[in-house]
Amino acid sequence: MKYLAILLFPILLFSQTVKEESGFKSKMDIAYANAIKGVSFALENIPERKNSISKELIANNALVAKVKINKGVGGISINAVGFYNSYKVTVEIYRDYKSLKKEGVIEYIPRPN
Repeated sequence: MKYLAILLFPILLFSQTVKEESGFKSKMDIAYANAIKGVSFALENIPERKNSISKELIANNALVAKVKINKGVGGISINAVGFYNSYKVTVEIYRDYKSLKKEGVIEYIPRPN
């Protein structure tokens, strides 16, 4: 009986670590999905006149994402931070104006001042 207990003990420990890792991964996936929601919000709401804006996306009284859009000479950079509980994932994207116009996200390429 003692031998059976000694053999099963490592299996019990390993099963608990697998549960913790899967919980961590699922929570990080949710935070990443929230960051991607911020990126898609930014691409749909590129400002025409301002060079940079910051927004916070809130749903069900919880912070989902923080989004910063910066317009430059050659394109825009988007910094989206997705949140889920105490997890935070940052996604940074740079898109040039030519590709945004080709995809139909913007109608014209802004001229530098």
